[in-house]
Amino acid sequence: MYPATPHGVAPRGAGVPHAPVLPRLRAALRRRWREAQRAAAMNVPAGTVKRGRA
Repeated sequence: MYPATPHGVAPRGAGVPHAPVLPRLRAALRRRWREAQRAAAMNVPAGTVKRGRA
């Protein structure tokens, strides 16, 4: 079993890499926002617009 840790703090131990979650989450949200804005500008449903290059 894992030792009790405060919420949001990754357990540090053997074989547990420290992964900063917040920057990845922020980047994912920004990506989704950008995709939604592009879809709205092209008047198409969100999720049908390709990101980046084809």
